[in-house]
Amino acid sequence: MDDRTKQTFSWPLFLSPFVSRLGDALFVFGLNWFIVRATGHASLLGIVQGIGGIVLVAGDLFAGPLVDKYNRKLIMLLADIVSFLACLIMAGIMDVNKPVFYQLVLLTCIIDIGLAFNFPAAKAVVPEIIRSDKLSTFNSWSNTGLTLADIVAPLFGGFLLTLHWINFRSFLFINALSFLLSFIFTLALKYKPEKDHTKESMPILESLVKGLNYVRNKRDVFRLIIFDAFLAAMYAGYTLLLPYDVDHYYNGDEKLYSYVLSLVAVGGMLGGLSLVLNKHQPRIKTNYQDAFILAIVLILTGIWINYGLLLVSAFAYGFYTSRMSIRMMTIVQNLTDIAFLGRVFSIWFLCFDSMHPLGSFVFGFISDWFNHGTFFVLGGLVLLGLLVVYLMGRNSD
Repeated sequence: MDDRTKQTFSWPLFLSPFVSRLGDALFVFGLNWFIVRATGHASLLGIVQGIGGIVLVAGDLFAGPLVDKYNRKLIMLLADIVSFLACLIMAGIMDVNKPVFYQLVLLTCIIDIGLAFNFPAAKAVVPEIIRSDKLSTFNSWSNTGLTLADIVAPLFGGFLLTLHWINFRSFLFINALSFLLSFIFTLALKYKPEKDHTKESMPILESLVKGLNYVRNKRDVFRLIIFDAFLAAMYAGYTLLLPYDVDHYYNGDEKLYSYVLSLVAVGGMLGGLSLVLNKHQPRIKTNYQDAFILAIVLILTGIWINYGLLLVSAFAYGFYTSRMSIRMMTIVQNLTDIAFLGRVFSIWFLCFDSMHPLGSFVFGFISDWFNHGTFFVLGGLVLLGLLVVYLMGRNSD
């Protein structure tokens, strides 16, 4: 499609992931609260989410070839309608006071499979619809909307819990409604697939191997994905460390913890908005510069135990991770051929989704060993990632 015929902004493409993210966040909020309340412990919840994470990684593996082979809008619609029906059916049959293990696992797996297909399809569609010079602005607005959904969800969920008639079934219905709305917005999307994605008829595994080779030969994309794997481990460690740090050094004060999380969210929104106002095309070098600044802030936070410094690190974490994520999304969309976008995004998400749980596992032990000094370790991990991509760049020159 000629770039001149594309749009500068697409409301359906903006609203579809927003309402889906809001519904998912509310669902997870309700799941965490009601399942722990019903069972009295968190082990069942951990097992369900762990299985869901494995399914999500497996979905990432196969989603890319299918997203590149078939109509991407159709894949988004199918993911939404299957997730809608799953939530609706479970809301009708589930005993919310005594949840059955297999029903929770089945529902979580269906939603995670839908996410594994929907997300790369949605990101691959963007450069087919949005003008290349407006990609960064659209991605910035989209990311800001998703951050807003993450902020609104716990606030709205907390309000719902004050209503005594609300139970887990209510959250299932709300999530079903979000998938239905996402389906409607996607249906309204003006999208005509480019001919290139229907040409390949090779088997899924062969198509995936071709995608892996494509990523390996796209040196800038390859290095960005490798670096984001380091960031994924850092994200997991930082998220795990925050409640640990507040509990051990600030008397477990819930208000102090909420202030930290609020500054992460505010930083994320301002990071997204800063790129909306930036008229320059995103550059890989700028991403590495942001990562270096974040690494220094984390290292300084690990040297001194100070709540004000913790708040600064929370804001910096939200601000710079948001900017890096948006910038990387735009760079990958610009550098990747339309026919390979689905596979590139699925490979990227596969690396991210694999490293995130691994990072949680590893930093669970590291936090016990290094305590507050784990911030120093996290900053060092980011610097290590920068060193790795620097050496990869020198070796490939």
